[in-house]
Amino acid sequence: MSFKKGIKKLSLIILGSMAGIASILFAVNRTADIPKTGNDFEIIAHRGVHQDYEGSAKGLRRSKAYLTECTATRIFKPTHPYLENTVESIQAAFDYGATIVEIDIRPTKDNQLVVFHDWMLGCRTNVQGNVIDHTVEDLKQLDIGYGYTHDGKTYPFRGKGIGKIETLTDILNRFPDKRFLIDNKNGNNLETAQLIVDTLSQFSEERQKQLYLWCQDKAYEHIKQQLPSIKRLILPRNRHKTFFKSYLLYLGFSEVPNEYKNQGIGLPLQYTKFIWGWPNRFLGKIYKSDMKFYLYINTIEEAKKYSDIPISGIVTDRIEDVGEYFSQLKFNKKRE
Repeated sequence: MSFKKGIKKLSLIILGSMAGIASILFAVNRTADIPKTGNDFEIIAHRGVHQDYEGSAKGLRRSKAYLTECTATRIFKPTHPYLENTVESIQAAFDYGATIVEIDIRPTKDNQLVVFHDWMLGCRTNVQGNVIDHTVEDLKQLDIGYGYTHDGKTYPFRGKGIGKIETLTDILNRFPDKRFLIDNKNGNNLETAQLIVDTLSQFSEERQKQLYLWCQDKAYEHIKQQLPSIKRLILPRNRHKTFFKSYLLYLGFSEVPNEYKNQGIGLPLQYTKFIWGWPNRFLGKIYKSDMKFYLYINTIEEAKKYSDIPISGIVTDRIEDVGEYFSQLKFNKKRE
C-alpha cells in the first residue's frame, strides 16, 4: 500500500470513528427522560403588540448596528394600529393571551422612568435628541408614531402617537394585576438602577413579585439588594453566551453550574439544532436545576411544530398571531 493510500484510509477511519462517536452521543443525549415542568406556561409578548420589522426575530443575536439603527423605518406593512410600549399595545397583548408583557424603560431629565425603547428620539418621534435630555412633560408632547414607515413614502402613524409616552409608574398603576418583564435599556448604569429601586419601592411586595427584570448583572445586583422580591425572568445575552459555550464544550454532559440555577434562559428556534441532547437531555438538565427554558416563536407553523416539547413558555414578537393558540394549549394542559 502506498503512503498516500495509507493516509487516505487512516483519514476515512478517523472520520468514521468521529461520526460513530457523534451518533452515540446524540442518541444518549436525546433519549434521556424529561422532568415535568408544571402548569406555569408563560406567554411573553415582546414589546406588546407592535409594528414588527425585518430582522426582529434574531433572538439573542444582535449586531453592533442594532444599537443605533432605526427600526421604525423598516417595519413590515402594518396590519394593526398598535405602537410598542403604549397602553393600547399592552392591553391588546394581554387580550391576545399574553401572561407577561415585556416593556422597555429609559430615564428622563427629571429622574423618572418612561416606557420607551430607544435612547434617541429621532427614529420614532418628531424631534431629535436623547430621551434623558427631556422631562416627562416634554416627552408627552411628542408624536411617537411620526417616524414609522414600511416604504419610505407613507407614514401611517403620524399624528396618532401624540401623548402616548407613559411613565413606568403610570403603566403599573394602569394594569395593577398584570405581570411585566421590565427591560432596563440603560445597562449597568447605577443611577438608573437606583431610580428603578425608588420607582418600584412605591409598590407592595406582592406587586413587586409580579414584576421581572431584564437587566445587566451589576445593575441587577444593586436592585436585588434593596428589592429582593423582584427577580429576573430570563438571563441577559452575555450570560446566555457563557452558559451555552460551556454546555457545548462539555458535549452536554456537564452539570448546570450553581450560578445559573433558578434562572431562566431562552433560544430562537434556529439555534436548538446546535444543542447537544435537544430536547430530552438538555431540558432534563435545565429542569433538574430549577431553571426555566423559553423558545422564541412567531408563527403558527412554529407553534404547532414545537407544541409537544415541554418548554417553560415562549417569547414572541407576534402575540397577535400565536397568542390564542398557546392560550388554548395552556388551558388544555391545565385540564389534563
